[in-house]
Formats: sequence, C-alpha cells, structure tokens
Amino acid sequence: MPKYQKVLESYGVTSFKYYPLSDSTSILATDCSGIIICGGETGKYHESVVDTSLGMEIKSLYQDGVPVAGFSAGALICPEHCVISPKDNSRNEQIFLKGLGLIDHCVISVHFTEWNDEENLKRAMDKTGCWTGYGLDDGASIYYKQGRLYSIDGEQVHFYQSVV
Repeated sequence: MPKYQKVLESYGVTSFKYYPLSDSTSILATDCSGIIICGGETGKYHESVVDTSLGMEIKSLYQDGVPVAGFSAGALICPEHCVISPKDNSRNEQIFLKGLGLIDHCVISVHFTEWNDEENLKRAMDKTGCWTGYGLDDGASIYYKQGRLYSIDGEQVHFYQSVV
C-alpha cells in the first residue's frame, strides 16, 4: 500500500482508507474520490469483489464518475470478462469468470511478455467474443473514460483486435 499512497500523496491526496479482502465493510460513497484494486491472487480478488455488495458499490461509484484503478489481479477483475491465465492459478489452465463489468468488449492479460501470454489472450478473445485484447506488461496501463479507451501509458501495451 505505501507505494500507491506515496504516488498519490505527491499529487496532494491526503486521506486514505484501506480495505483488506477479508473485510466486507462498505465504501463510504460520500468520502470516496478514487478506488485502487491492488494485485494479488486473482481468484481471491474475484471471490471477494465480483458479485458481492462491495463489487456492486464499486461499479455504482465508477458509473458516478469515481476513478477505479486496477493493478494486476485488480485489472483482471474490472472488465465484463475476467480471464485468468494458466500462469496465474494452481490449475494451470485458462479460467473464464464474470468480471465487474466496468468496461466491456475487451479482455486483459497482465504480465503479458513475462508470462508469454499472447496465445492465451487470443484464445480469450475468441471464447468471450470480445473484439479487443490488451496485453499489459508491468509499468504499462490503459485508461478508460465513459466506456471508451481514453489513453495508453507506457511502451508495453500490446493491442489485439478481431475483425467482426
């Protein structure tokens, strides 16, 4: 948490609340100016956030304009489809789950080059019917605003698009 907090403090953010995955406490919408969903075990993040009251609250806040940032596992649970790489689970197979639905028509693969995940991303696009796939290396990010790709940061965003 300190690495995220340090960056935010450099931009003048002074108030933070941390919620561990095991905590089902609601986010206070009146106080919330941004949400960060960190990295970790994707399956646990999915279980603790998606299809829970916390997940519904995050989605509602996002729809009201509150920014949501997801890192690694946090990024994977944000789209309509949460696709977990074989490199990211003990079953060593690609897992398809429902995501938060903050963005649609795309799938995301994290640690893309490190995990050599191109074939998994293409397979995920085919299986989900999503026409866009993003392979994100560490230090790279995509920004969505009002349901559309707004900007890309970092040099290692791998972009795939299907012909529909």
